[in-house]
Amino acid sequence: DEGNTMAWNSLGVCMAGLGRHGEARRYFEQALQRKPGDPMALYNLGTVCQSLGETAEARKHYRKCLKYAPGHVFALVRLGQLAEGEKRYAQARQYFNKAARAGDSGGLVHRNLARLSMRQGRPDEAREHLHDALLRNPQDAVALQLMARLYLDGGEDPAMAEALSRQSVALRPDLKQGWLELARALDARGHVAEAREARLRAGER
Repeated sequence: DEGNTMAWNSLGVCMAGLGRHGEARRYFEQALQRKPGDPMALYNLGTVCQSLGETAEARKHYRKCLKYAPGHVFALVRLGQLAEGEKRYAQARQYFNKAARAGDSGGLVHRNLARLSMRQGRPDEAREHLHDALLRNPQDAVALQLMARLYLDGGEDPAMAEALSRQSVALRPDLKQGWLELARALDARGHVAEAREARLRAGER
């Protein structure tokens, strides 16, 4: 059944998961040829373009996704992340807040709002968002890593920062930033050799 858009879309997701973004893009485009307004394919095509560094194309596909599915939380979050990456913080906050109103995303929106608040020098606000994110998902590795960073940036308890970082890297050992926060916490505690090992795990010397 060559008209099966779900199958084309699923093939694209598989290829994207394998890091074969060019092939994934072609599959998502095939899905959209058959069903031009498919929000899932539009969103997925946007994520592939974003992975390839084509931010203008990604933004176009996310916006088109929202045209057909106005409450698409993940498209709103991605648009917020793109705006944040370009230091358009007010616009990023608008997108994240709109995503928060659109529905529960298991803490994803609060995690993004926390990171944005940290960039804007609002640690108390960031802490509130991280508490909300971790209430919704206690195993959110990125939220745990950001909470560790808050502790370290604020000169607070490095032992707590270490515990949070260790939880983060245990859940997602592939995340470089988690290992770097763990290294910072270990340095703050005077554990130089362990800090060096954490940096090596992050791919740094």
